[in-house]
Amino acid sequence: MVTQPNNHSTVQNPVGRFMVAAGAVIQLEGTDKILVIKRADGQDWHGGEWEIIYGRIDQFEDLPKGLRREVREESGITELSVHEVLRVWHIFRGPEKAENELIGITFRCLTQQKDVKLSAEHTEYRWVTPLEALELVHTPGIRTDIQAFIEQQNS
Repeated sequence: MVTQPNNHSTVQNPVGRFMVAAGAVIQLEGTDKILVIKRADGQDWHGGEWEIIYGRIDQFEDLPKGLRREVREESGITELSVHEVLRVWHIFRGPEKAENELIGITFRCLTQQKDVKLSAEHTEYRWVTPLEALELVHTPGIRTDIQAFIEQQNS
């Protein structure tokens, strides 16, 4: 006989939307340049701001595969090698409520593909040094990812 689990506490405190995201500090192989992209002004999350590529991973999707998909969708880069984890992070996207909770993992990535074809989410891209990226990026968490990349490169 199969019994139903006791979900009394879950009913009283319903589980919200919990998402996983991946980020990529993408280095152009053989150079000291990394990719930064500028979000379109009309975007609901940090519109007009410079960033690195991030994206939500689909349910049942392998993390590196999902990261490669997001990079391809946002930049057109199809040649990407995913390397070590730079940072694990946590944010609330939108209002600080459980239905928008996000755990993220940012990876160091390499590509030989210099040409970028941006999605409609972004308006501009640049290959810059990590220090130049820090001058462009103002969002604290993204700056922390770039700083983690710099530290990894210097170790």
